[in-house]
Amino acid sequence: MKRADATAIYLYCLVHGQKSPSPARPPRGLPGTGPVRLLDAGDGLWLAVADAPLARYGSEPIERGLRDLKWVSACAMAHESVVEHFARAGTVIPMKLFTLFSGDERAVTHVRRTRKRLLRLITRVMDRQEWGVRLSLDEARALRGHAARSPGDGRRLGGGTGFLLRKKQERDSVRRLAERARAEADRTFGALARRADDARRQTPPPGGAGIRVLLDAAFLVRARRSPQFRATAHSLARRLAGEGYALTLSGPWPPYTFVAEPA
Repeated sequence: MKRADATAIYLYCLVHGQKSPSPARPPRGLPGTGPVRLLDAGDGLWLAVADAPLARYGSEPIERGLRDLKWVSACAMAHESVVEHFARAGTVIPMKLFTLFSGDERAVTHVRRTRKRLLRLITRVMDRQEWGVRLSLDEARALRGHAARSPGDGRRLGGGTGFLLRKKQERDSVRRLAERARAEADRTFGALARRADDARRQTPPPGGAGIRVLLDAAFLVRARRSPQFRATAHSLARRLAGEGYALTLSGPWPPYTFVAEPA
């Protein structure tokens, strides 16, 4: 494995199905890797793999690459495209980015050794889709709307008293807005979780200028119930839009979030 032309096996995902998924025309995969191919692990499990040159995917090149956001992003998108390709053929268990083995036999042995846990995961996600929901608030717009509806006494008073009163009213408005926003995020999560088999909240990412992300969540939904889930999300989005909130729905995705243990 120290030769310049040595390769490892890159594992994209496991595929479970009653018959072998078609390997025809899979996406190209990670830059510099070989064609995507399938390994039979028995009992309806296949591994979607590719040869990966250690000159590009050994531990040291990967360590260097992780400092390059553009390289990591390109690898992640290529990885996901392969996972999503096979998700159309059966139940998939996505692997983490840069999951590598020294050879085909080691990869198959690893899967066979962890078969019991993998079968539990497959049972959990089979015939289900992952949907992502993000709820954000335009704080400036929401505060303007609140001020228009409740002008308060500060605007009618002049001088120092009026100034101090206006400042207090502004602070009170910001506090009440934050309380309502947290409650709205909880209600939104609860309403969608009732349409799902599982749901997980994640730490919201930073928003843009003046935008606060209140909710970043993933939902595991039975495929046949996805239309009702989408309808609920769209109904919530319409109701919240007039109050400065924006609800975005993404998916369906392979069950990336739900094959990992809860944080």
